[in-house]
Amino acid sequence: MTYAFTFDESSCSGCKACQAACKDKNNLPLGVLWRRVYEVSGGEWTQTGEAWTSTVFAYNLSIACNHCVHPKCAGVCPVDAYEVRPDGIVLINTQKCIGCGYCAWACPYDAPQVDKSAGYMTKCNLCYDNLDAGLPPACVAACPLRCLELVEISDQGIEEKGLVLWKVPGAEHPFPLPKLSRTEPYLVIKPHLGVKQVGEGTHVSNREETSPARHRATARGEIPLIIFTLLAQMAIGAFGTIFIIYWVLSDKLDAGQITFIPLLAVGVAVTVALLVSLFHLKRPNIAWRALTHLRKSWLSREILFTSGFAGLWAIHTGLRLFQIDTFSVWTSLAALTAFCGLAAVYSMQRVYQLRSVPAWNTGRTLLEFTISTVGLGCLLTGTLLPRDAPAGVMVSIALAGIIAFSAAIRVTISTSNTTNIMLSKWRVGLLLAGLLGALALSIWPSNAGMGNMFLVFIIALAEEAIGRWLFYSRRNPGI
Repeated sequence: MTYAFTFDESSCSGCKACQAACKDKNNLPLGVLWRRVYEVSGGEWTQTGEAWTSTVFAYNLSIACNHCVHPKCAGVCPVDAYEVRPDGIVLINTQKCIGCGYCAWACPYDAPQVDKSAGYMTKCNLCYDNLDAGLPPACVAACPLRCLELVEISDQGIEEKGLVLWKVPGAEHPFPLPKLSRTEPYLVIKPHLGVKQVGEGTHVSNREETSPARHRATARGEIPLIIFTLLAQMAIGAFGTIFIIYWVLSDKLDAGQITFIPLLAVGVAVTVALLVSLFHLKRPNIAWRALTHLRKSWLSREILFTSGFAGLWAIHTGLRLFQIDTFSVWTSLAALTAFCGLAAVYSMQRVYQLRSVPAWNTGRTLLEFTISTVGLGCLLTGTLLPRDAPAGVMVSIALAGIIAFSAAIRVTISTSNTTNIMLSKWRVGLLLAGLLGALALSIWPSNAGMGNMFLVFIIALAEEAIGRWLFYSRRNPGI
């Protein structure tokens, strides 16, 4: 047996009794709504001669968690906190949840919501306690027009009561739900006639009521992730650069001395990155649980490979510091560390490949992360190399910077939008300044040790910080 909410859009008056009953029954705090009623309106008046024609329409949509066949929230959760009962009800084990909020990003219906006072994610539980007692959910019991009901459906998705079962793969959802969903939601809707008139001017009138926090600027709440991703990618890129330099200069006695200071900087960067990432969690004291869902969650894999990179860096640096082993062992361990770093960068971009966030679900995400890894990593290494470092090394680093700056300009122009046009202009300006600086260093590498490389690195760090802010600002919650 499985359940599905049925909702008759054509009869709903928008009284929001279901929304109020859900909030009251579950004692939800301010800003958290497990069930939300969206007020949709659109259309216009047009004049033909002396006659006016109206296409204006309005309808309401009541939506909560749809307890999907393939719940994306459960698949991405790094701590495997989601549980699916035999009757299909999807629940959150709050004892496991660390409050990372990743499930909210992945859900196309904005069902999971964070309870900041409790420190974990929450969502509709279908009032399973009522169901176990033979009673309907609170929202269903409160609906005065019987627009909202809970029905039992078959696993095959047979239509119930002559309504449309939107869990069928490929079926389109009515506005403002995402057009398509691969999660196969248990959601049954009788569409309002206005759905056929949905066009460019159609909008949700009560956006501030239904999701006041989620629809403000999203980048401000992701500052720990901005710092984490930039520093981790910079550390991985710098280690790769150091590995190449050390391998090229392996026949020189001072190769280790040339690259040791940059190697220490790698450790500082990745350590700070991991520590700052804890500030993104509502319950950092159980952050270790994030490694428990490696089978499905890319977030778990990102944490595993980033932490593994940090651990292998520590072992490699310790061996070099105390001259414990041979060059071949150092090289093998460095190669393993670099591989772990590359796996971490790949996992990072897979974390953001979400169908619920179309702006992230493109190849540009991997390109942006690669630019940050190569550009910042090379320039950090070049900044910390001694003045007597070979000119060829400095030229190579400057050329890598040129490539990174050029690619970043292309990405910035292709992803610019009117909402953040000023920040985009600032980023392009910094990119051009950094490009000219890197070009000058590639022509006159002797100037790299006079603070010029440091200046180019600071410019790159500033523009990448702006770019990452713009990256997180592009996330637009589903509904």
